Amino acid sequence: MIDKLKISVLVDDSKNPSKLELQDKHGLSFYIEAEVKDEKITILLDTGPSMETIIYNVDRMEVDLSKIDLIFLSHGHYDHVNGLIGVLKRRSEPTIVIAHPQAFDSKFVYRPHLKYAGSFYQLSEIRAFGGILLFAKNHVKLSDGIMSSGEIQRSTTFEEVEGFWKVDDERLTQDNMLDDQSLIVNLKGKGLVVIAGCAHAGIINTIKQAQRITGINRVHAVIGGFHLKDASDKRIEATIEELLRLKLNIIAPCHCTGLKAVKRFTEVFHDRCRPLRVGTILDLNGNQFRSFQFVR
Repeated sequence: MIDKLKISVLVDDSKNPSKLELQDKHGLSFYIEAEVKDEKITILLDTGPSMETIIYNVDRMEVDLSKIDLIFLSHGHYDHVNGLIGVLKRRSEPTIVIAHPQAFDSKFVYRPHLKYAGSFYQLSEIRAFGGILLFAKNHVKLSDGIMSSGEIQRSTTFEEVEGFWKVDDERLTQDNMLDDQSLIVNLKGKGLVVIAGCAHAGIINTIKQAQRITGINRVHAVIGGFHLKDASDKRIEATIEELLRLKLNIIAPCHCTGLKAVKRFTEVFHDRCRPLRVGTILDLNGNQFRSFQFVR
């Protein structure tokens, strides 16, 4: 189990009124610091939409990228992976980069016309700058108390993946986002902390996956993008109903969750809902939130 857990938001869509020097960009990156016994592990979850954005914010937040032990990519959309080379350039030694085997496939959306939504990088470029690629569909143990979700089982009836496309066997087909994964932390004395990038598989499916592979039912916190920005009221309410059953202590949405869903979370969960912004620092051990302000 993890004794201490701290998460710093390096990239997010929302401006932080108390951190106006930081850039708010559509994308996500979390700098995760954990302690287990006398050991420390630092994980970068996602890298934002560009190397310029993440490096700009890293420098102003005085984050030391040389301390990163692992990079975990939640999925292959540009707003989560295109800062990767910038991070690798800042490091002086090879770095393990964990992702699903389909993360770097070509990805497209119609918004409103056909647009490319995947990584700008070739795998050879990532390797050239010291990235050691670890592709896995199954869950991977990152340290004692931390693992990736692996490919997430889809079991809910209301969480569907729509609007994404990929090339498969020379055909443009619907992308069900099988590359979507999350991080799972077993926090001592509190339960599971589920950290999602976009939760394209559905945030409830993601939580159920965490419970399934760890054998732990108690969930302390759910953090990250919940991909409810364009969701129907019915899906948002079904999500809230499932979250209420979990009796969570902390719900910390950001990025692609959407203002409508965040508003409903705050109405239902009150001070247990802590929306994130760029520059927010979460101390999960003490349930403290620094550099935080949410304007309703």
